[in-house]
Amino acid sequence: MKRRLLNRRMPLSYAEWPHEGAPLAILVHGSRDHSRSWDALAAALHPDYHVIAPDLRGHGDSGWSQDGRYDFAAYLSDLAVLIEQLELGSQRQAILIGHSLGAHIALRFSGIYPEKVQRIVAIEAVGAPPAIEVQRLSQSIEQTTRNWLEERHEASLAAPRIFASIDEAIDRMRGRHGFLTPAQARHLTRHGLQRAGKAGWQWKHDPYLAVWAFPDISMDDARALWRNIACPALLLYGERSWPSGLPADLLRHIPDVREVRLPDSGHWPQHDAFGPCLSAIKAFLAK
Repeated sequence: MKRRLLNRRMPLSYAEWPHEGAPLAILVHGSRDHSRSWDALAAALHPDYHVIAPDLRGHGDSGWSQDGRYDFAAYLSDLAVLIEQLELGSQRQAILIGHSLGAHIALRFSGIYPEKVQRIVAIEAVGAPPAIEVQRLSQSIEQTTRNWLEERHEASLAAPRIFASIDEAIDRMRGRHGFLTPAQARHLTRHGLQRAGKAGWQWKHDPYLAVWAFPDISMDDARALWRNIACPALLLYGERSWPSGLPADLLRHIPDVREVRLPDSGHWPQHDAFGPCLSAIKAFLAK
C-alpha cells in the first residue's frame, strides 16, 4: 500500500504493510534504490510488525529536490517528518532498519532522537567506495569543493539514460549487482523504472544522485552521534562488499552493538543472502 506525505515543499512517498498494534519497523533504503526493494523483508517481518518503507527524496515515487539537495540533513528532516506523522507517543518507539546510505541515516537519527528508537539494524554501513575515499583524502578542501560543484553542474546538464525495454534495464541491473537472482533483478528493476514518453524507460531516481554528497559534518561529530545511541544496534555486512574502515569505528563508538558478517554476500545482504540476513535480524529483534 502506497501513501503520501509532505515535508514542507517536498512530496514524499512510502509503502506500508499495516499491522495495527504491532511494533513499528521502518525500513530505509540506500542510494539510487527505492522502497519496494524491501518487499521480501517487509513480507517476512509483517506477521509480527507494522512495516513502513519510505522512498527517500529523489528516489522511487518521492519528489526530486528542486535544488538537487541530497545530504544527510535533508534526509533526516524527511525521516523526522515521517515519524512525526506516524504519531509515535512517549510509550512507542520505532525499529529502524537501514541499508547503506539508509543505514547511516538511521544511525544518525538514532543519535539525535535516542528516545524514539527501540532497535537499529544497520546493513552495510560502510563508507564511500575506496576510489572515492582515496580521491577525497588526497585532495584539499578547495579541490574537493571545486570537483563537487563541477560534478553537480554536469549532472544538471546530463540527459537521463533511456532503456528501450525493461529487459535492457534488467541486464544493466544484473551487470552491476551480480549476486541478484533473475527474479530479484526483475522485481527491483520493474519498481525502479518509469515511462520516458514513447521512447522507453528511465530510472525513477534523480540523476543528481550520481554526484556523491558533499561531506556535511566531521567524523568527530558523527562519532558523537553514534555514542548517543541508546538502543541495541546490529551491524550486518556482506563479506564480499568493498573494504571500509567504518565498521570498526562503529563498533568502538556505539554503546550497545554487535556485528554479523555474511560470507556469501556483496553490498546487498538483504538480497544477496536473504535467508541468513533475515535470520540475523529476527534473532536480534527477538532478544
